[in-house]
Amino acid sequence: MMTLPEQQYLQKVLRSGEEIRWSGRPVPQLWTVDAVMAMMGGVVSLAVAIGWLCFAWPRSWELALCSLPVWAGSLMLLSAPWRWCHRQKRSLLLLTNQRVMVVAPGWSGRLQMDGWTLKPGLLKRYTVQEDGSGDLIFGYNAQIRSRWGKVPFGLQSVPDIEYVARLIQDS
Repeated sequence: MMTLPEQQYLQKVLRSGEEIRWSGRPVPQLWTVDAVMAMMGGVVSLAVAIGWLCFAWPRSWELALCSLPVWAGSLMLLSAPWRWCHRQKRSLLLLTNQRVMVVAPGWSGRLQMDGWTLKPGLLKRYTVQEDGSGDLIFGYNAQIRSRWGKVPFGLQSVPDIEYVARLIQDS
């Protein structure tokens, strides 16, 4: 289930006395709301890049070359669902006796970890989908700060959601 680099990374980050109770990979989802919104932004920025190119090309090719970053950004936004789905396939969800962790490859390919300490009231609610997977929504103990204030956080596309939620609630 775990690759060798993941096993080596976990040996470094696990605390003393911490043991893995459950591990799994998220169920990859291609068409999420965030991915569709990113694609819509990509279409708009692509339209801006095409308009810029049509306006600038007859006047100066140097000005037309300035549209290249907009083209690159719009292609990144248009490919977002496939890039995010590929990242989900490479992520690893872990539940230990002390915390909930997500190990995922970063931009450079190095593994990165996010973790939440298991406390009473950590799991606020969970949703179950038809295939048995679902989302975990953590309560006030795991809120993250953003420019919009405190936002509850959770894990998406967790396989065997009811079993994992029961393990978290029993901890």
